[in-house]
Amino acid sequence: MGPAAAQVPLAPARHLFDLASGGGVALSLPSDVAIGTGGRAYVVDGGNHRIVAFSPAGKFLFAFGRKGEGNGEFVDPVGLGTDAQGRVYVADSGNRRIQVFDANGGFSGSFRTGAIRPIDVAPASDGKTLYVTGGHRLTVFSPAGQVLRQWGVEGEAEGEFRYPASVTVARDGNVYVVDALNSRVQLFDPQGRFIFQVGGWGVLPGQFFRPKGVALDSRGRIYVTDSYMDVVEVFGSDYRFQYVLGTRGKIRRVTAPGGLAIDASDRLFVAEMLANKVSVFSLR
Repeated sequence: MGPAAAQVPLAPARHLFDLASGGGVALSLPSDVAIGTGGRAYVVDGGNHRIVAFSPAGKFLFAFGRKGEGNGEFVDPVGLGTDAQGRVYVADSGNRRIQVFDANGGFSGSFRTGAIRPIDVAPASDGKTLYVTGGHRLTVFSPAGQVLRQWGVEGEAEGEFRYPASVTVARDGNVYVVDALNSRVQLFDPQGRFIFQVGGWGVLPGQFFRPKGVALDSRGRIYVTDSYMDVVEVFGSDYRFQYVLGTRGKIRRVTAPGGLAIDASDRLFVAEMLANKVSVFSLR
């Protein structure tokens, strides 16, 4: 970031291990990661058009999917989300659909997203709604694929988007959307009413150049990746900037980070797209 590391508030992030390969094939352009039941980590292995699952200890478990248009196949998947029932939802971007799988990768169903090329999908805790980014808007679907509501158009005002990327739903139902080209994270209530903007364009702490991923920890802190600055910034539950993740007094650089996730043990999983791995850090 712009200032020297000593001038940037840092929080320790101890590197634990990497999720780097599965089934004898290295990850290629991993774009997102989500934590499922039992602490499993599911990774979008975009370059290989598949999803790879790892144990909480980082051991490869299985992979599912290949390039294609059939059930359980993908074309350029980008984002994914999980729910409390163990289901895995994948934004199958190239096929313009959301696919649903059980915890073991078994195909459960899918629905088309029409003209929307889905980028990310986040299920709400009630299991009745799915929030999907794509097409300069956020669309809310039922599990059966019915459009319940949507908001946003291309623009820079509150509630408008320019290429929204990751989306996550907090425990209280509020929705956090990474508004990539507007260099911010927008916060909405479940009905789409704008609440707050986190960040803004810039290269100083608390600003973003090209944000990609967003996740919340158990204390409501907001973690955001900046794929251009190669950092993870952290904001408090009051939406104010707190610090940048660091190691041994220096900013912790991550290579073109995309999606990220935090598990029940406060471990941070960061998809490093150009490093072809997912780095795992302890936040305690």
